[in-house]
Amino acid sequence: MLQTLSKSITGLSAAESLSDLNAAIASAACDAGFISFNITVNKRYAAEFMEDPLLTNWSRDDLIAYTRDGWAEGDPLLRRAVEAESPFLWSADEWREKGYSDYFEYLRLNGIRGGATIPLGNKPGQLGAMTLLSASANPLTANTLHAVNVLARFSLARVQVLSEGTDLRNRDPDPLHALSTRQVEILHWVAEGKTNREIAVIMESTLSTINYHLEQIRHKLGVPNRTSAAALYKGFGAPRR
Repeated sequence: MLQTLSKSITGLSAAESLSDLNAAIASAACDAGFISFNITVNKRYAAEFMEDPLLTNWSRDDLIAYTRDGWAEGDPLLRRAVEAESPFLWSADEWREKGYSDYFEYLRLNGIRGGATIPLGNKPGQLGAMTLLSASANPLTANTLHAVNVLARFSLARVQVLSEGTDLRNRDPDPLHALSTRQVEILHWVAEGKTNREIAVIMESTLSTINYHLEQIRHKLGVPNRTSAAALYKGFGAPRR
């Protein structure tokens, strides 16, 4: 899954427009086993989530039909998305078991077997979520949920950069060049699955020093967390010096 995530992060990093980013997220979602995605932020109510998504690979006709058929007000997944404090997986059967037979039938008719939802804000005026839909009969896993959580956070970071009009055409094609040799070594061990404490022992350093360098790595690479940084490292490999 880390290799797939690395490929996805590399694709998102290469996007030079919101249109490019939308296509990159759609590709990443497909690689993770999903057929569609929606990202929406800064909404007042759950019912507004599908009116004008920030990024999506749903067609305009699909969005219109969803609202026309009353799902904007009656979708139990939207309500759960704004109430949840952490990412979650769900299945169509789960909704049927909870008594949402109409919603189960809607999912079944559209070939949806399950999905993953990443809350992206739970305060009025700042509601948001990323939801990905799967047509596979295979159960979704915790590793998949972790991967799409990273994907969602990194996607929002890229939206911010692109929305601010940053000129990406002249960016360093290998962002790892911004790191020191020591920081690259730390990132190598992160990508190998080592904890910060284990890295401190390996590098004969202190935990506080490793924590400091990881924070610097995160800022230099423009990523939200150490997992995203490791995925970027896997995608680009060690910088040439």
